[in-house]
Amino acid sequence: MIAVLFATPAEAAPLIERTGATETHRDPFPVFHASLDETPLLIAISGMGAEPAGQACRHLAAEHGVRQIVNMGICGALQPDLHPGDIRTVNRVLNGDPASAADTAAADTVTLSPWPRATPITLGTVREPIFDTERRKALASHCDAVDMEGWAIATACRELGITCHMLKGISDRAGPGDRADLMRNLEPVAQQLADCFLRDRTLWARDDRGLPGRLWRFTRVEHTIFSLPLLFAGAWLGTGGLLTTRLVGLIVVVGLGARTFGMAMNRILDRDIDARNPRTASRELPTGRLSLANAYTVAAIGLAAYLLGCAGLGRLCLLLSPVPLVPLSTYALLKRFTPLCHFGIGICLATAPLGAFVAGSGRMPMQADILLLAAFTLLWIAGFDIIYALQDMASDRETGIRSIPAAFGSRGAQVVAAVSHGAALVALVALWRLTGMGIGSGVSLIVAAGAFAAAYVPAVPLPVRFFPLSAIAGIAGACVVLLT
Repeated sequence: MIAVLFATPAEAAPLIERTGATETHRDPFPVFHASLDETPLLIAISGMGAEPAGQACRHLAAEHGVRQIVNMGICGALQPDLHPGDIRTVNRVLNGDPASAADTAAADTVTLSPWPRATPITLGTVREPIFDTERRKALASHCDAVDMEGWAIATACRELGITCHMLKGISDRAGPGDRADLMRNLEPVAQQLADCFLRDRTLWARDDRGLPGRLWRFTRVEHTIFSLPLLFAGAWLGTGGLLTTRLVGLIVVVGLGARTFGMAMNRILDRDIDARNPRTASRELPTGRLSLANAYTVAAIGLAAYLLGCAGLGRLCLLLSPVPLVPLSTYALLKRFTPLCHFGIGICLATAPLGAFVAGSGRMPMQADILLLAAFTLLWIAGFDIIYALQDMASDRETGIRSIPAAFGSRGAQVVAAVSHGAALVALVALWRLTGMGIGSGVSLIVAAGAFAAAYVPAVPLPVRFFPLSAIAGIAGACVVLLT
């Protein structure tokens, strides 16, 4: 369970309203329940001050099973480069009372995981507002901003062993005459905090299931749906439609292993790029929720499963097994050198039906039907990858990543993607004709064409165009073979 903890109702009000949360408890403090993307969420209001904030953390953990707390609220700026309305993440919290008493370092600090898309700051927490100029100056030598709850929340979460993130909005400059600024800025800053939280809500759903959940999200095993039907189609062509349970089982092992290895290597090689891209900054490696050692272990497990599956499929498959590993382990590097990088992932997936054909036939793929299926696979996924990359066009240009959207803009990229998809559809029509033009395969061909067309409808969100529309097109393409 995940909870967002506020000090006051005014700070919590925008998020409560935007999520449609309903109040379920009032004792010992108000608790609201909401659900976002089918993920349950608690919104709690502790009251002002360190003691109620710490008690609220312990109550949420003990009574509601909360394993992650996001503390949101206003704070006062201590540095001149911070201004009212700025939204910041806290990556370090300290006890501000000893720090403000003298020019010495605070006795203890807590380090927190940063929130994506927000600049990190050090937060000091005090029990009473800073009105004395000398005390404020002393505190400013240790931290960037000040509040009255953060230290208690961070230390309570540390003691409880639960994840803590902090997202703070600057409301004033924490001076003796700034109460009017605080009151004037409270509502708009609270609105900005709610906007930021909802925009980046993928983060707070990340750690709720522990290491197994993080590993699952890291590998995206569910996206194997892209390749398995095409593997089966390749094997179908290789065996003349005589698939055995053993062959199908080994192909599944090979497909899962290859995809796990390829995804892990992609994430490893792209971890620095992902950290600079707002859309991907909350992934497991950039945020430290998985270590590099974890990632290499996942890659090794995927590689082992792939090689064992290839060995089970026979000597020829084992001898040829290094061939797909080359693009799988290096295609992530292409975006550093060429806008044609999207076709690199196409090559990776095109090896899937080719390899399955070898597994089923025991010979190299030289016949026209499997070559057409491989061409469809390459052009299908490359076109969708171009569309997916439209989300990152601004970031790619800023960080120097070479992608077709970054090179040609949104309209130009969609033209290139449409050409790729048009060629994929031509290959699929030729495959349909070659395999007998059955009714079932003809319906599949129409479904694939419809999915391609829907990918260019402006009203369809970009993530939806990549998944599930690309999966629908790929599965339908495989069914052109499987339903002959």
